[in-house]
Amino acid sequence: MTLYKGEIKAVLVPGEHWLANRRRSLEVSRHDLKNPEFVSAYEKALLDKLPDVAARHFTVVRTGRTEVAVIERDGGLHAVLAPDRKLVLWTDAGPWKVTVIDTAADLAIDPAVMRRLGQARKAELMSVHPVVDGQAGLLFVDGALVRTLTAGVHGFWNVGRMVQIKVVDLKRQSLDVAGQEVLTKDRVTIRVNIAAEYRV
Repeated sequence: MTLYKGEIKAVLVPGEHWLANRRRSLEVSRHDLKNPEFVSAYEKALLDKLPDVAARHFTVVRTGRTEVAVIERDGGLHAVLAPDRKLVLWTDAGPWKVTVIDTAADLAIDPAVMRRLGQARKAELMSVHPVVDGQAGLLFVDGALVRTLTAGVHGFWNVGRMVQIKVVDLKRQSLDVAGQEVLTKDRVTIRVNIAAEYRV
């Protein structure tokens, strides 16, 4: 990236370039594409003042208040962007694929995406809740019951709302009440043992 008297002039692709440097006022800021994220004090100025140049060289990912972006680089998972964030990537460091997910309607994560996030160790924005066979999970979001979950592993975006899972055992349970003494009308004491089975 070239700057003249502190003003951005151009973004140069790899190669050899001849540049005028009157009064040594030219600055060259080099960026290694091995780090695909563009981090610079001149980022805002570049995007605002040279939008055509920025569009050629950068992929800008923005998320809204309830959105999450899953960013893939050449088929591999690169990053997960939280709501209300921006990430500027060098387009030439791609190819890039961006999937924006709106969590306003549903916080549930697609099982395939959940597995990929776990394998790539990008799980900081998700919570995982297993429900084993013979159980049901009650999904609460911000304290309100949303739905019942069947057996399986369930993932949810952890992005500003409180997700809780209460697990209920559906198997038949036994309840024993042993040695309760009951007094009859004619004052005879009877010892009662009760055994019951129940299920939810």
